[in-house]
Amino acid sequence: MLRRHWIFAGLVVLAAALRGVVLVAYHPALIFPDSVRYLQYAHNFTAGHWSPDALRQSGYSVAIIPVLLLRALWLIPLAQHLAGLATAGLVYAVLIRFGTRPWLAAVAALPVLFDPLQLVLEQYVLTDIGAMLLIMAALVILVWRRDGPRKRETAAAGLLLGVAVTFRDQDLIMIVPAVLFLLIQVRPGRVLLTRLAAVTGCFLIPVIGYLGWFAAAHGQWNFTTFDGAFLYGRVADFASCSGLALPAGEQPLCPAQPVAQRNADFYTWNPQSPQWTSAPPAGMSRDAVVRDFSLRILRHQPASYAEAVGRDLLYGFSPARGAGPEQYSPVYLQFRTSVRPDQAAYASIAKLGYPAPAAEPGPAAFLTGYGRWVYLPGPVLAAGLVLALGGLVTGWVRRRASGGSSGQGSGRDNYTATLLFTASAILILLPPAMFATFDWRYQLPQLSLIPVAAVLGSHEIVRRRSAGTQAGRPA
Repeated sequence: MLRRHWIFAGLVVLAAALRGVVLVAYHPALIFPDSVRYLQYAHNFTAGHWSPDALRQSGYSVAIIPVLLLRALWLIPLAQHLAGLATAGLVYAVLIRFGTRPWLAAVAALPVLFDPLQLVLEQYVLTDIGAMLLIMAALVILVWRRDGPRKRETAAAGLLLGVAVTFRDQDLIMIVPAVLFLLIQVRPGRVLLTRLAAVTGCFLIPVIGYLGWFAAAHGQWNFTTFDGAFLYGRVADFASCSGLALPAGEQPLCPAQPVAQRNADFYTWNPQSPQWTSAPPAGMSRDAVVRDFSLRILRHQPASYAEAVGRDLLYGFSPARGAGPEQYSPVYLQFRTSVRPDQAAYASIAKLGYPAPAAEPGPAAFLTGYGRWVYLPGPVLAAGLVLALGGLVTGWVRRRASGGSSGQGSGRDNYTATLLFTASAILILLPPAMFATFDWRYQLPQLSLIPVAAVLGSHEIVRRRSAGTQAGRPA
């Protein structure tokens, strides 16, 4: 095993050592405002107060309860660094499963092993790393068997995807590529129906369970009571109320600043934002009024909305990791010689008994230089996605040429696996682009999904060329 996989084994050792430097550099863990809520609700749960957070999903808070019982905050980033290595292992394993040469599979795992975006998010008390491991594990389980997943594999994949939704509701969309994969891969129809029932049924178990828990605590079947607030921040960036008939209660929500001077983060969170300073009409909640206004803007300006979504999607493939179309600072996702100053957040976790994060000058300085020069540029990811799409087109042409009767052999398996990972890489970007401000956190899945899709797509292209070469040889 080591002789065959020595390249990947060596890379894992180096990546583990690098993660050790991150653990030492920023201890006990990096804290973001969202981190405070995850920690607070985890503590509430340990005290027997089982009401979920109205702002953020509480699945992650449930997951970190064992760590908090040990009163050792550093165990959270340690577990997430191990989860990052496990995600890289899944990338490597699934490509080896599909016949990829070990060196190429190891190259595909490089972004997860060494990209600073991955490394810094592993050090934060945030949901991204855990959710990505759940998603990647579900996709690998689906494609692992060459003759298609059995009922228990589809059930396990659906359950993992459902648990990921309790971490982040934007991952609801991941059931779509899973179902699409089964529709193309599994035959006959009777078997397909059982597999679809297994994946959707087990997906719904944690999702419906969480919604019911939330409804019992907050009186509505939802993941948050702030979905209107998030959507308002998205549309306020381009909203124009000119020519739009608005109810009196929604008129104060029209942004007053010129479009060029607006800041989506201000409209979402700042206490001076119109959505927080205006009073809702009697009998209506603030979030319902804000949501109705935002939906009116979407119907009024669909082209502006589509342009904003497309701009965010394209920006994720930029050469440099800048502030994004909405000018949301990426500083908190960059290695620095000092920790991000957030006295309010640090005071909140101090009440829970945890110290503020601190930076060790030497390791932090090394990581700062590392993060400045070592990262995967967006155009490389874009090229990988184009390669994956090219593989899909090539495979589709080959299937049409053969009458669509490629059977359950390795060619069909590779094609459907390429489709699964490519569709996942594209679809997982849509919810944040549609409902949130651009943030490089939302690009994290691409470090895992696009390399797998690109390599599998290259297999399809090579297979097509090989078939053409064979057909051109004289008998």
